[in-house]
Amino acid sequence: MKLRSKLLALSLLTLLLPWSAWKLLQEVEGFLRESQEHALRAAAQTMVGVIPVGFQTRLLFLPEQFLLLRRLPRAPVLDGYDYDWPDPGQSRSWASERGDLVVDLLAGSHDGRLHLMFEVRSTNREAGGQPRGRLVLEARDPRGLYRFTLEPEAPGPLQLSSERQGAGQLEGYWLDREHGYRVELRLPVAAVDTDLRFEVQERGAVITRVSGPPPADANGWIGLVGEWRSVSRWMAASGMDAARSWLVGPQGWVLADSRTGEPNEPDGPAADDGPTTTWAQRTLYRLVAGARTREVEGPGPETPARLDSPAVRRALSGTPAADWTRERETAVVRNTVAVPIELEGAVRGALVMQSTSDGLLLMTNRAMGRLLFTTLALALALAAALWLFASRLSRRVQRLGGAVSRAMADGAEPQTLPLVRDRDELGELARNNERLLRAVAEYSAYLKTLASKLSHELKTPLAITRSSLDNLSDRELDPETQNFVERAREGVDRQAAIVRAMSEASRLEAAIAAAEWAEVDLAQLLMSLGEGYRAVHPDREVRIETPAEPCPLHCAPDLLAQALDKLADNALSLSGPQDVVTLSLERAPDGFELAVRNTGSRLPDELRERLFDSLVSLREKRGETPHLGLGLYIVRLVAAAHGGKVTACNLPEDEGVEFRIHLPRHPG
Repeated sequence: MKLRSKLLALSLLTLLLPWSAWKLLQEVEGFLRESQEHALRAAAQTMVGVIPVGFQTRLLFLPEQFLLLRRLPRAPVLDGYDYDWPDPGQSRSWASERGDLVVDLLAGSHDGRLHLMFEVRSTNREAGGQPRGRLVLEARDPRGLYRFTLEPEAPGPLQLSSERQGAGQLEGYWLDREHGYRVELRLPVAAVDTDLRFEVQERGAVITRVSGPPPADANGWIGLVGEWRSVSRWMAASGMDAARSWLVGPQGWVLADSRTGEPNEPDGPAADDGPTTTWAQRTLYRLVAGARTREVEGPGPETPARLDSPAVRRALSGTPAADWTRERETAVVRNTVAVPIELEGAVRGALVMQSTSDGLLLMTNRAMGRLLFTTLALALALAAALWLFASRLSRRVQRLGGAVSRAMADGAEPQTLPLVRDRDELGELARNNERLLRAVAEYSAYLKTLASKLSHELKTPLAITRSSLDNLSDRELDPETQNFVERAREGVDRQAAIVRAMSEASRLEAAIAAAEWAEVDLAQLLMSLGEGYRAVHPDREVRIETPAEPCPLHCAPDLLAQALDKLADNALSLSGPQDVVTLSLERAPDGFELAVRNTGSRLPDELRERLFDSLVSLREKRGETPHLGLGLYIVRLVAAAHGGKVTACNLPEDEGVEFRIHLPRHPG
């Protein structure tokens, strides 16, 4: 990875700053939420502890099964329609055991009279089908027991007298509906201190007052419980930190609502308690709150008949609980706390208090907006600064690296590197590289002239030594002395050969620098050289393998011919008369491959790594005349001059040796 990329990756770590701020904001929001919850729960527990004795008595004697009796603003018209009933959705439901018959019952009072609305739905009845059904209704008050059987022949008005001791007549209306019917009634009984029970029959499906078996001592009666307005007013005056409070019975039915007890607007609609927030703020708060709030579709009915939230259910089981909800569209967050009311060792109901976290939402949004803007701006500025610094640093390093590469090129003159005047670490590196390159250049220049200087200086001493040995050989010497003279002569010959090789190497380096380059067909060049090797060595088998099509390459043909001569001579000298020498040319993806193979011999493992160094020879190992080993070194120099390389390896199953020169089409 480049330095610029590393610094860019490092700059991206600055994004941890807004992430940490985000987590901090979540922790703060959770702390504020927990504080508000504790305060609301403490207020609810305080209210439970100071419930007036009269209200406690009413809870204690609350019927096991009851129906909330709503106060009607006006007497409903007996027509089977519910438009003149307040909030018809507050009815209670009962179902048959098989669930094929459902009854919704709504009760209200006006001017002391009892009004009932039955809605019956049957899955066994087709729309508008017959029979119409049968409804048996019983009511009792302090004056007596009333029984009415409703089984009309046709829809319309109803008027029945009581079948038992109670006096008075029932008035009502029967309205057929799709898959059922609706019955609206006005009973000749008092609205309060009255119990009801009913039975609906249709096609054998029977529904009674409850969905399960009634208590043994209740005898199937449903108690009518009027709205506890006095309790509602007490809760409205004592609500403390709550925006709204409810008193619910053992089944969660609302007995009192602080909003209906408000002195200014006893029956009016509630004020809009949603916060004034933007879509972006609501979205951000959803992200901050996470899974700590339960998302709901809306605020629910204005005056709910029953509360069935998780907190209320836990409270009715005897455990105080809290529930956080968030409206999907408006992002209004509500905190609901429910505290059980225990009387005489049993849970008789619960006090539910709710507050709207408008302030929490707005404060969190405001803090989150400022925090995110600050941290993101800081992170982006820091990332941009780091990227600019990395870019400048990368360019400086690239300049220095390019200058060093050019200075290391063959034949390059020592030059002043960039950045040497800078006072930072890169400047110090540039100065050290410049000193190193100048020292290497001086050493290289010395080595380039060393061979020619040595060959020149050693020629005269070697000539003197050789003439002296020749003079000694002309004299009569004893055998032992003559042996010493011959050994000295061999040593002088070897030194002379070394001097000649050094001179040849020096001349070759100069020849490489001054070589003429031209466009040559390598296939034709290889064929010509192969025919020459066959003519020189008629007793040896020399094979030539080339592509059928031309293989043009811009190269120095004299140098390539010299390199192939060295490889062919090496292969012929290191193989036997029965072995085959093969010269081949192959196309490569980026150029050509020249190969010289011979059977019979193999490369020693100890020489494979330094085979192409100077003064390294394989022929010494075969006991031949001492050889200086400059041939493969010359091959390496020629390959390097063409931008290629030379390799050597043993053929499979030790069948021989292969030398391969790779020549790219475009030398680098």
